[in-house]
Amino acid sequence: MTYQYDINGIVQSLRTEFDQKLNQQAAGLRRHNQDLVANAERKLSDGVKDLATIARSIHSSHAGVTGLGDAPPVQDPSGGYLRIEDIPGRRVPYDMLVDIPIGPDVTTLREASFTITQEGPFVAVKRVMAFQSSLEFQVTYNQQIARYVGRSYGRYRPIHSAGDLLDSQHNAMADAALWYLSHMNIIPNGGHLPDGVLALPSSASSFRTMEFDGRVTVLNEGSGFPRQRIDVPTTMWTTDQVSPQDLGALDFFERGEVVTLQVLPNHSNNPAAGNVDGSVVFPNVTTNGYPFLEGQFDPHEGIATPGALTNQANDTTPPTSITDDIVARLPQGIVTIGYIGYRIIQAPGYGA
Repeated sequence: MTYQYDINGIVQSLRTEFDQKLNQQAAGLRRHNQDLVANAERKLSDGVKDLATIARSIHSSHAGVTGLGDAPPVQDPSGGYLRIEDIPGRRVPYDMLVDIPIGPDVTTLREASFTITQEGPFVAVKRVMAFQSSLEFQVTYNQQIARYVGRSYGRYRPIHSAGDLLDSQHNAMADAALWYLSHMNIIPNGGHLPDGVLALPSSASSFRTMEFDGRVTVLNEGSGFPRQRIDVPTTMWTTDQVSPQDLGALDFFERGEVVTLQVLPNHSNNPAAGNVDGSVVFPNVTTNGYPFLEGQFDPHEGIATPGALTNQANDTTPPTSITDDIVARLPQGIVTIGYIGYRIIQAPGYGA
């Protein structure tokens, strides 16, 4: 019995000691696991905070302009403001331009658009505009058809006429038609008169050829504050004839915005208007111009009507003119308009 008691006591003692060590080991494992979980949660929380900070620093959305003459700030989700200068990304000089064809006799609204791509927002510094002549004309003579380009073809012309200080000033005696009118009684009998056109100071203009006048409207279809949407005369779109116009503040265009530029011409290109015609051109006759109305605006484009007038048998009888104008004029051009500025190129996934 004594041995049995001793054995039972030893077993009980070992069992108690085992249970204690087991509980200690389990408690250690629980504390260790809790420490691992706490560390992971702390790192995750720090990472989320860092991501939130980055998101606030790169997110931009239109929220109005504060400050006089300053670059417009953008609002982040936290309610604070982020200036354009603080938006992260590489600054790359960039021009946002569109071409708008202006055909012959066009006086209606024409428009074109550009889209801000996803590489980053666009910041405009200046606005620009130019007008390029594409004038052509076709001549049908002796059943032959030929097509030519005018002297202004491919040249950039002024976008408004406010600078025409010397409009219609010409050296009159340099024109063959004026010479004829001044010395009609000494023109030889028979044959054709010179094929030049009647460049009277009141009818022809060396400054007017393929010069543009119009009004411009900007439409921004983005999610930001709507634009003013008024039509601005082209005289106010530039500081001179075609010089870029500085903007009042940096203009921010977010990614995905569609900007539409509308142009409304004030008059058709090279309009046949204000001409001296009828008996004022040739006494005692009723022709419309020399001998056609549109022809009076052509000397500066190098356009003339071959065989337009034929002299009579005596020097006092007015010449006869052909019935139909054999020159078909196409005074067309291209308006180039847009903004000069820079893109803020950002990595994929950045807000704009």
